[in-house]
Amino acid sequence: MRKLFIFFLILSIAITPLEVQKVFSQKNSIPVIVDGDQVSYLQKEDKVIAKGNVVLKYKEVTVNCDEAIYEVDKNIASLRGNVKITSEKGVVFAESALYNFATKEIQISTVRVESPPIYGEAKSGKGIYQTQYTLEDGFITTCNLKKPHYRLTAKRITIYPGKRVVAKNVILRIGNLPVFYLPYYSQYIKDRSFPLHVSLGKSKEWGYYILTRWRYYLSEENKGRIHLDWYQKRGEGIGVTYKSKSKNFGESLFKFYSIQDKLYREQERNELFDVYPEREGTSFKYLEDDRYKTQFFYSWRPTSNLSIKSEFHKFSDKYFMKDFFYREYEVQPHPLSYTLADLAFHHSSLSLLIQKRANHFYTETEYLPKLEYNIFKQKVSPTYPFYIKSQISLANLSKKNANSDQDDDALRFHSHSVLSYETKLAWLNINPYLGCFTTYYSKNTFGKEDILRNAPEAGVSLSTNLYKIFNRKFSLFGEKVSKLRHIITPILTYLYIHPPTVSKSHIFQFDSADDLERKESVVFKLDNKFQAKNSSRQWDFLYFSPSLEYKINEEGRGSYFDNVKMDLEFNPTQKLTLDADSNYDCRDRAFKEANVDLNFQDEKYAFSFGHRYARKESSQSTFSLTCQLTPKLQFKNYLRYEYKTGDFKEQQYVLRRDLHCWWMDLGVDVDDESNVTVWLIFRIKAFPKVYIGFDHTYHGAKKSY
Repeated sequence: MRKLFIFFLILSIAITPLEVQKVFSQKNSIPVIVDGDQVSYLQKEDKVIAKGNVVLKYKEVTVNCDEAIYEVDKNIASLRGNVKITSEKGVVFAESALYNFATKEIQISTVRVESPPIYGEAKSGKGIYQTQYTLEDGFITTCNLKKPHYRLTAKRITIYPGKRVVAKNVILRIGNLPVFYLPYYSQYIKDRSFPLHVSLGKSKEWGYYILTRWRYYLSEENKGRIHLDWYQKRGEGIGVTYKSKSKNFGESLFKFYSIQDKLYREQERNELFDVYPEREGTSFKYLEDDRYKTQFFYSWRPTSNLSIKSEFHKFSDKYFMKDFFYREYEVQPHPLSYTLADLAFHHSSLSLLIQKRANHFYTETEYLPKLEYNIFKQKVSPTYPFYIKSQISLANLSKKNANSDQDDDALRFHSHSVLSYETKLAWLNINPYLGCFTTYYSKNTFGKEDILRNAPEAGVSLSTNLYKIFNRKFSLFGEKVSKLRHIITPILTYLYIHPPTVSKSHIFQFDSADDLERKESVVFKLDNKFQAKNSSRQWDFLYFSPSLEYKINEEGRGSYFDNVKMDLEFNPTQKLTLDADSNYDCRDRAFKEANVDLNFQDEKYAFSFGHRYARKESSQSTFSLTCQLTPKLQFKNYLRYEYKTGDFKEQQYVLRRDLHCWWMDLGVDVDDESNVTVWLIFRIKAFPKVYIGFDHTYHGAKKSY
């Protein structure tokens, strides 16, 4: 007969001093439920002995085993045979264990820990259940098979369930074969990247190559990566990335990479120009073989209204990032070095910018420094709807030309203030405004000193809102719509900027504040928004906004219709989206720019198409497809085609094979010069992020390629 005991003993009789100690122990015991085929209570020893299909329960912890001895006064259970301890954070299996239900301390032998995505085994272990386990002479893996495909073995491994894993002197084994040594291993469960990345491949510029990234972890506030790379044609590259995070001093990121580029040696000049013909004719002093990058990023918010940001970028030459970190180069081909402090007030902000050129091969404007005060749009009077906004700056400017000692410099004071009035006449919103640009320069392009430039402006904006609700139900691309609301906002804007008292041709062009000239125009814009609703959600179904600009009495061109702009966003379903924008030049009767993005995604397929058109520059289409061919095999590709030259700028094809706990990516990339790059990447499913930078994903036509 199965017996069930709930131990919560209360003694209410007279007792001896020895019995008082026992009563105190009983009062500190906890209610553990013990169940089994045979359960007996030894009153003198204050123990419960259970055998056969034993189950012990306390709160969220459940223990299963063959035999158990539970010491009531100590809250300790001695467990033997097929031990299984289960909770929300995972499962522990063992041959035998000693478990304290009060403190959750545990000692185990022949143990297996399952805390997905981490699995571990060891000869013995100890720790605090659900908080920390230390495994002795064991391994961890993300493979849930009894004989895992790969293991990380170490003398001692510490697992913090649901948080992280830490070990020293780790050996990565594929099967029983040791393939890599890690002096230190730390893996945060929420961090989706594996500490070790190894990529193999071949390209025209590099030859055969091996790229490795090892992530080191000193603490959650101090971590980074070590880069060790080998290029057949270029040599060995080494680099370090260090990231720090402090509650009191902000976040910082440091990147360094260096290579003695064999292709840049003097005796290899002919081969260099064969690979990069556009570099032929470059002065040899800009083609040194000691190539490197040093980058630093810093962000700190010491108070809720004060922020400090800083960036520093130093490169050996202008081609370094393009040669070795092309994806970063695509995103930011010309990074700036600066420090910016911004202090926010209730209705204004004060900023200080220091920007200094770090690379002589770039043309940049230096701000040494620039102090700017912004007054946000705010009401002037509580009685009347007058509003004011203003921007005031003082800057010491220097325009540095690339690879030259010649530069332009001046001290500039600049202000732009606008006074506006907002009112409503029946259904019409009226917003007239007056403004003025005032700028002082210490000198102009002719060397004349103390230049004052003024340019008043005026304008008005008229708008209204109209809407209609359609209760007709319909379905589009499988998405049901029960109600549709159409909101129309016509906007008419008139702008006039008086001719500046000083022509912009007489002023150094440091930034947009100097590019000021007479302007008069009328812009008509018609915003259309369709909001859809069904039983499960409400969303912006369609947004369409065309606008037409008419310029008045422009110097040398007269009055004419200038640009027709269009912005379109179409979201019929959560799987399908369409974004488009364009700019049509009425005078030239041609599009200046046009961008289209079409995206579709479901469980098995993902499709993206984009087109980017820039008149006299490029007309490119991008195409991306992801297709699940079989449950174990996936195909991905990325294409970028240039219509003006009639060739592909880039082609990329990737096959992904599911290897249970791994993904194997075999990729091929072909550029516009028929250079072929082949790579092989193994990704652990639990931590799939790889920071190598080969695989290209679709980012949309509206973003630069």
